[in-house]
Amino acid sequence: MRMLLIATCMSTVTSSVRADGGTVLWQRTTGPFRVTLFTAQTPLRKGPGDLSVMLEEAGETQPIVDARVFLELENGAGKTVRAEATHRLARNKLLYCSLINLPEAGHWKMKIIIEYGDERAEVLDHLMVANPQPMLLAYWKLVTFPPMIIILFIINQWLRRMRVHKNKCGCTEQVGKGASRSVNSAVGKGAVASSNVN
Repeated sequence: MRMLLIATCMSTVTSSVRADGGTVLWQRTTGPFRVTLFTAQTPLRKGPGDLSVMLEEAGETQPIVDARVFLELENGAGKTVRAEATHRLARNKLLYCSLINLPEAGHWKMKIIIEYGDERAEVLDHLMVANPQPMLLAYWKLVTFPPMIIILFIINQWLRRMRVHKNKCGCTEQVGKGASRSVNSAVGKGAVASSNVN
């Protein structure tokens, strides 16, 4: 029971704690750079979103951590979102993180602009943004977690009572058997005494 409770807690915490980084959306090589785009939410949804970029030299595995990275997104209606991705917003300091607000669902063109010393490069791609989930569906784990804990506690208490009840029944049974043996022994001794007197 304790192991089940711990496993439930760990699964809830693990799924709810998603730092910057998360899922790789794509990886591209442009000029002297290899660019990897991450998102903490899959799929991306309308509203606040976390996009992170890892920047490396093409053909190398050493991240570049002193560049400037800019994100530009535009949808079919002409709405534009611009933001700079920085280490300041990232928990993993190898990443450039940007917290952006996506005002509409649908198809968005995306441009990542990289400035590193005298080098400048752009990566063009697209993002699909989904509609937000219903509130209950989005937070179902948080909603169901407290009742689950209560149910597990009730089951645990019930199992303990059953165990105590069985132990009491076992003791009563043993006492009954002991008393029966004592009576039988006394009867036997009485019968022997009577035969001796005769």
